[in-house]
Amino acid sequence: MGQVAITYKVMGKDGDTDIEAVANDIRSISDDIFDVQAVNLKPLAFGLRFIQLHVVMDDGEGLVDQFETRVREIGDVGEVEVLEMGLL
Repeated sequence: MGQVAITYKVMGKDGDTDIEAVANDIRSISDDIFDVQAVNLKPLAFGLRFIQLHVVMDDGEGLVDQFETRVREIGDVGEVEVLEMGLL
C-alpha cells in the first residue's frame, strides 16, 4: 500500500476564532496513521488567517474521510478544503 500527501486549507468558524489554538489542536491529531508534517498560519485578507495543513497517510480506504472528520470535530473549525493531493 502506498502513501498519500494532502495539503488542506482550514478556516475558522468566524473572524473571532483563535486560529492559533485551532492550529495547536490540529497538531495533536498526528499519530501512527496520520503524520501531520506541517501546520502553518497564512494570511487571507483583512487580517484574517487560515491554516495550511500538510499530512501524509497510508492510501487506505476511508482514511482521508476519517482524517477530515477528526479535523472538523475540533472546536471552532469551519471549512476544510483540499488544496493538493498526490501519491508518494
